[in-house]
Amino acid sequence: MNKHLLLLGILILLYSPVHAKNLLDEIKSRPNLSEVARIIQGDQLLPTLMERQGYTAFIPTNEALKKYQGPKDRRLIQYHLVNLPYMVQEMPDELNTELSGNPRVYVSRLRSGNTPIKGWEDYHYFINNAKIIDANHVAQNEEGIKQVLHIVDQVIVPTIAKAASNTTIPAGFITPDAQKLLLKPQLYGLVDDYSISEFENRVSNLDLLDVFNISGKNTFFIPVNQALNFVMRTDKELIDKQVIHGHVVPGHVLFTRTVENSNIQYESLAFTDNLKVFISVENVSNSDNQETTYYVKSNTIASDISHNKGTVLARITKENIPVKNGVVHLIDRPLMVVASSIISYLQEKRGQLSTFYTLIREHYGDMTNQLVVEQDLTLFAPSNEAFKMVNKERLNQVIANQDRLGKLLKLHVVKRRLTTDEIVDRSTREIFQAETLSNRRKLYFAVNEPNALVPVVSLEGAGVNATITTPNIAAKNGVIHIIDRILGIPSQTVYEKLASDPMLSSTFSLSEQEGWNERLGSREEKFTLFVPSNDAWAMIHRKMPSAYKKLFMGDFAYHVRYILERHMIVGQDLSLDDLVALTSNSTVRRGYHEERLEMTRGKIYFQARVRASFGESSSSNETDTEMDLEDSSEYYVEWNGIKARVIRPDVECVNGVVHVIDSVLMMNRDVTVSGSTVPMVTGLATLIATFFTVAFARVLHH
Repeated sequence: MNKHLLLLGILILLYSPVHAKNLLDEIKSRPNLSEVARIIQGDQLLPTLMERQGYTAFIPTNEALKKYQGPKDRRLIQYHLVNLPYMVQEMPDELNTELSGNPRVYVSRLRSGNTPIKGWEDYHYFINNAKIIDANHVAQNEEGIKQVLHIVDQVIVPTIAKAASNTTIPAGFITPDAQKLLLKPQLYGLVDDYSISEFENRVSNLDLLDVFNISGKNTFFIPVNQALNFVMRTDKELIDKQVIHGHVVPGHVLFTRTVENSNIQYESLAFTDNLKVFISVENVSNSDNQETTYYVKSNTIASDISHNKGTVLARITKENIPVKNGVVHLIDRPLMVVASSIISYLQEKRGQLSTFYTLIREHYGDMTNQLVVEQDLTLFAPSNEAFKMVNKERLNQVIANQDRLGKLLKLHVVKRRLTTDEIVDRSTREIFQAETLSNRRKLYFAVNEPNALVPVVSLEGAGVNATITTPNIAAKNGVIHIIDRILGIPSQTVYEKLASDPMLSSTFSLSEQEGWNERLGSREEKFTLFVPSNDAWAMIHRKMPSAYKKLFMGDFAYHVRYILERHMIVGQDLSLDDLVALTSNSTVRRGYHEERLEMTRGKIYFQARVRASFGESSSSNETDTEMDLEDSSEYYVEWNGIKARVIRPDVECVNGVVHVIDSVLMMNRDVTVSGSTVPMVTGLATLIATFFTVAFARVLHH
């Protein structure tokens, strides 16, 4: 009997919840929360409140509290307390705190992809901008009322009015909404660099203050005075009703860390039948100091006579100001307003493109003039992070050579406005390419997920693949796309380029036979390759199906090598300019300058189509001085009457240059075998040997 009672007692102890600690004791027992425990114990009121009532407490770690520079007092702790106990899975979207006026905090949930072990890890939970890193520690007070502790990685910062001495804060301003913050920003410390009086004046003059008083959960972006000075001086009418509406995202509270993906776009209040403006938030991490800069983008996809299509990008200068009806962020330029030129955008000291601008300003001033004077430009501008991805030695070599630097910088500029909408549209119908300011060099575009709301657009320039990270930044004289790589400074070998470029996959597949392409990975040798595109091989498939089948079946490696080596020069990396220079003193034949090239196997001709000066047609009798070779945009290689056009020149690699051509330099006879993979030359040798054997036998016979 005693054994059964003992067993029952053990089971009760094991399976009954034990809540020996109240919430304050729970906090005090954790070394990583000792700083908050010290603040609470040093206050006369807080310990009593926390011991007697039911609470949810969001307590920042010692490390988080150390980073916080504001006052660490009772009011700060009260903003971390909610007077009802909530497990993390049970929390509503808004919670009223114990701070005077009961200002609310906002709960955000992002899927984590983790398997829940304790019941909550499948989501990341945020309280305003602070992330819950440890949840659901249950305690109870003396009356048995439940209390819950959640540990957060940041201090949850309240918006507290600070009145001057001998003055009283009006009741409506104790817990402000966005309108109250806009009307009296000085009460909340928004002065000097954070002054917003210019925007408030414009909102008041347009009788739009009620826009910032809308109820619910909203996000408001307010430009600081410095952001508006230029616009208000030149044309304050640019800040009209629709632009004001474009600074508000209704129905969503967007704290900077709670925006899961910069491609998620939210409808602004400026979303009508004729005008459609989306808002998105993105973060840019600095890998040097681990700091993150946040930006907001307005994307006008449907415009009217007063508002341009395109993206306006603004840096968030003061983020995450909680208010009664959502959250406010201060920004360094007005959204929707295209008031800056390309060069003025580059000149922003803390902008994403400051390193690119420094390169232009300090090493190639002519580019600055072009970006000021020229109209209708498109600039593909490498971000500051892109410069950390490039080989520094190669970059310094380019900087030391003015001609090479000029070509590199001009490779990033197209002399017309080119938006991603056009790129996506054109890419669905053709291989889309665009001429750059760099002589005879083009950019080639590809689109992933073209039907997505924000398609992923990539481009290649001189062998470097880049992705547009921020598209369609509208400027007065053009468009800026921020990209994640510097074009023109390759990092791949010829082998790696063939392996990674989808346009060259057929050639790469062939070149793998018996490891023929392994030498293309060597950084000690130089190569020039004229590489047939996939379409070129598809043409062989149509015209020579039997030969195509034999080459790709894998048993005819000798013939593959024979054909590929006809397309390759070893020991030289010849750019298109180098090849054109070879033909500069050559004879014109059938309207082409041409020069014979010694390939690894055999010889081919490189040809540049010549154009008659003064509009005259060319002929084989005309001399070089009568022809305009520099304006030619058509280049070919020829072998045995087969002419292949160079459709993508100067795909640069660290150990050579690839020129993509639209035909394969081969004939059916290159793969002429009868049930054997023995090469033709071997069959010929056997025939000769047989002939001499028979002849020798006849001599002996006689």
